[in-house]
Amino acid sequence: MVDPWLRRSGPDDCKVNGGSPLAGDDAKTDPFQVSHAVISSISVAVDHAHALRRLTAGCETCAPDEMTFLLNSYYSLLRGGLENAARAIWLLESNTRPERVTRRLQLQADNIANSDTASRLFGTSMPRPKTVREQRLKEIALRAGVDPAAALKRPTNKAVVEAAGRFVGGPAGVDHVHGLWRICSGAAHGDTWAGLSLNEREIIEQEDGVVLAKLTAGIHVLAVLTKETFTLIDAAHRLFDLRNRPPH
Repeated sequence: MVDPWLRRSGPDDCKVNGGSPLAGDDAKTDPFQVSHAVISSISVAVDHAHALRRLTAGCETCAPDEMTFLLNSYYSLLRGGLENAARAIWLLESNTRPERVTRRLQLQADNIANSDTASRLFGTSMPRPKTVREQRLKEIALRAGVDPAAALKRPTNKAVVEAAGRFVGGPAGVDHVHGLWRICSGAAHGDTWAGLSLNEREIIEQEDGVVLAKLTAGIHVLAVLTKETFTLIDAAHRLFDLRNRPPH
């Protein structure tokens, strides 16, 4: 599935069709276009999926049939792919323009807060103060007819992945996708519970309550989580195409 995603990453694939819902969203959120944020999120998701394929596949010329399976690092890539695909879906899944506009401005509010924090930590300064940048978002919100206070409310990863889960799987998908994101995050953080849940264990010896165990990659689990993540990336592409379709 990765190759078709890579092939549709050119300039022509990123054009927004006039008269489409997405074009209308962009007009309301300019210069922070909805389409720009969605395309960026999908591109990052595909980049993570591409990296996962390159890292698991063997050398094309010297070991084409060889595959490498590690314990934790692949779940960092799956987490990045899942989060970004979910973000694209979250931005577009609402059937109402005011909600899509609000979410795009919320994402920009999060960008403002994070860049301001990073600037402070590194001892640098932003071209414009945080308050000025946030005021600009409020003005865009007022022009678009949405609540400025709501536009400045930063989204949480939990809300984003749950919205994506609801879109692809209905009510049952909310906890399911949230759970996928949670366990991939746990592996990325090196949490014990995630490592023990995802990988296969072989007890080597046990003495005085201390266990020596050998962990090997849980290939079946990795395959399932990869399939689930790729389903979200595919759904993000399809939703982009839907919102980018003119009504006639």
